[in-house]
Amino acid sequence: MQSHFGTPRAAIMAVFAVFGAIFGTFAGSVPQLIAHFGLNSASYGLGVTVMSAATVAAMGVSGRIARHVSHRRLLLALMPALLVVLLLLFTATWLPLFFIFAALLGAVSGVLDVIMNAEGGAVEVDMKRPVYTAFHGSASLSVAVFAILSSVLSTEYGTKASACAASVAVAVAMLMVYANVPSRALPAQLAQTAGAKRRASFTRPLVLIGVAVGLVFVAELAALLWSSKLLAETAPELAALSGLGAAFFGLCNAVVRFPGDRLRARFGEFPVMRVMICVAVLGFLGLAATETFTANVFFFALTGMGLSLLAPCLFAMAARETSWNRAAGISVAMLVAGLPRITSPTLFGTIAEIASTRFAFGLCAIVLVGALIAVNALAKAKRQSN
Repeated sequence: MQSHFGTPRAAIMAVFAVFGAIFGTFAGSVPQLIAHFGLNSASYGLGVTVMSAATVAAMGVSGRIARHVSHRRLLLALMPALLVVLLLLFTATWLPLFFIFAALLGAVSGVLDVIMNAEGGAVEVDMKRPVYTAFHGSASLSVAVFAILSSVLSTEYGTKASACAASVAVAVAMLMVYANVPSRALPAQLAQTAGAKRRASFTRPLVLIGVAVGLVFVAELAALLWSSKLLAETAPELAALSGLGAAFFGLCNAVVRFPGDRLRARFGEFPVMRVMICVAVLGFLGLAATETFTANVFFFALTGMGLSLLAPCLFAMAARETSWNRAAGISVAMLVAGLPRITSPTLFGTIAEIASTRFAFGLCAIVLVGALIAVNALAKAKRQSN
C-alpha cells in the first residue's frame, strides 16, 4: 500500500514547506542582514519593495514558462535555485548586491509560487476533493518554524548556518517531487488541439479574483509587517514580546488552514470566504479600537484566523479558470493583484506616520470590505456563466 508520504499531495506539501522555510529563514535573519550590509530602515524598505516588484513581474510571466516546461521540472529547478539565491544574499558584502539578490529572490520565488499553486490545483482535481488549503497551511507552519530556527542560528552562528538548515527541507522536497510528481501534458501541446480556447486572458472572473487577492495581500502584509510596531507602541515595557502579534497571527493562520479543506467541502468556497472576511474585519476593527497589549494580541490572532483561507480559496479558483494551464490563470490574477501588493507597505507606513499605526489598521477593515465586494461580484459572475 502506498505511503501517505509517497504521494503527489505529500510532495506538494513539501514544496510549500520549502517556500515557507526560505522566507522564514529570511525573516529570522533580517537583523543580522541589516547589520551585515549596514542598512537603515529606508534602504531595507527599498530592498523589500524591489523584491515585491520582482515577485509580481515573475508571477506575470510564469504562465508562459509553464506552457513549455512541466511543473515537475520547474519545481526541481526552482527550489535549489531559490536556496542558492538566499545563500548569495546572505554571503554578499557589496551593498548593491543586496538589491540585486533581493530582486532575484523575489523573481525566483514568484515563479515557484505560481507553479506550486498550479500543481496543487492539479493534485486537488486528481484527488476529486478539496486539499488545497492544507498546502498553504504547510507554508504558514514552515514560516513560523524556520523564522524561529533562523533567528537562533543566525544569532549564534551567522546567516549561513540558517541557510544550511533550509537546505535540508529543499533536499527532502526535491526527492519527494522527483519520486511522486507526474510529468503532465504541456499546455503548449494541448493548445494545438484547442486553439484560442487554450489561452488565458483578463477575463472577468480572473480580474475579480486578482482584485480580491490583492486586497487580501494588503491586509496580510499589514498584519505581518506592523504587528510588532503596534504592540511596542501599546506597551513599551513589553517591547521584548512585540513579536507575539506576528506569532499568533501566523499560528492561527496555519491552524485554520489545515482543516480548511473540510470547510470548503462542507459549505462551499464562497460562504467560507464571506465568513472569513467578516472575522478578519472584526479583527482589524478591534486593533483600531482597543489599546491594551492583551487585546491587541487577541485581535491579531483573530485577523490570522480570518485571513487564513482567503488566498488559498482564491488561488484554487484561479487555477480552475484555466484548467489546461493552471499557472496561466494564477499569473493573470497575480498581475491584477500586483499593484496593491507592491504599493501597500509604503502606503500603510505613510498613513501610520501621518495619523497612527492603530488608525492604519482600522483602514484595513475597509480594504477587506472591498475584498468582500469583489468576492460577491465573483460569485455572481460564476452563477451567470454556469
